[in-house]
Amino acid sequence: MSQSPEECIKRLALEGGASVVGIASVSQINQYVPPEHRPDDILGRARSVVVVGRPRYTAGTWLTAHTEVLHRARVAVGGRDSLALNIARFIEREYGYPSILYNSQMRDTGFNPALSLKVCAEMAGLGTRSMAGGIILNEYYGLLGFAAAITTMGLKADGPLAESVCPHPACVSLWEREQTTPCMEVCGAIEGRIENGRLKEVVYYRQLCAIRCQTTMNTAYLRLLPEIVAEEDPLKRRYLAIGQARMYAEDPPGRGVWGRCIECMRVCPVNRRAIKLTGGV
Repeated sequence: MSQSPEECIKRLALEGGASVVGIASVSQINQYVPPEHRPDDILGRARSVVVVGRPRYTAGTWLTAHTEVLHRARVAVGGRDSLALNIARFIEREYGYPSILYNSQMRDTGFNPALSLKVCAEMAGLGTRSMAGGIILNEYYGLLGFAAAITTMGLKADGPLAESVCPHPACVSLWEREQTTPCMEVCGAIEGRIENGRLKEVVYYRQLCAIRCQTTMNTAYLRLLPEIVAEEDPLKRRYLAIGQARMYAEDPPGRGVWGRCIECMRVCPVNRRAIKLTGGV
C-alpha cells in the first residue's frame, strides 16, 4: 500500500533528523495572526505549513555548570533549516507545488517576525505555549527550536493538541501553595495566574527579557561599542564588553554582549523531565 503525501513528508523529516514534525493548515493559522504576518503573505496561495522541531540543546548542555559553555552552545545548534528546505524541495520535486523555507531569523528589524513559528508549531500539534513568555513546550522534548516549509499544496493538518503541556502538575501544586511557579521565581519578566490546573493568564514583559536574551547579535555589539570605549571604569568596561551570566532578567544593566538567559527553562519541570528522558540526571 503506497504512503500518502503526508506520510512521505513526515518520514523524510524524521529520517533527516527531526525530533518532531507536524502539518498546520494556513486557514487555521490565519485565525490567530494579523494580516501581513500570515503564511500566504510570504507565499501566495499557501495552504499548508510543515513544521519541524529539534531540541535546542543536548541534555548535557543543560547540566553543565560552565555558564560560558551554556551561553555559547546555541552557536552549534543547527539542522532545522536544512530539514525544512529539504521538505520544500521534496514537495516541489515530487508533487509539483511551490514551497519555501521559513525560519525564525527571517526578519529585518525588531522582534516581530514575518510569521510566528510559535503559532505554526501549535497548529501543527508540536506543543503548547507555556507560562515562560509563551515558549512552546513539547511534552517529550521540552524546549524545541522550529523551522517550517510553507507550501501551496493542500495537506491534511494535524491540528493543535487537545491538552496543554503547561502547567506541569508540580507547577500547579506550587501555585496552589505559594501563588508562584518555578519560572516566575527566577525571572522578573514572567507573571501569570493558574486556575483549575490551567493557565488562566500569562504576562510577559518582553522589554525585560530582551535585554538578556537578545544580546548575542553583532548589531547589539555595534550599538554598545561607543559606550564600551567611553567607559572609564575598567571593571564596568569589561562587563559591558564580555557580559556576565545573571539570573534575573531585570538585573541591571543585564546586557553583556555574550549574555544569554535560559533560567526559565533550566527550572521548568516539563523541560527537566525531557532532559531526564534523554539521559540527563
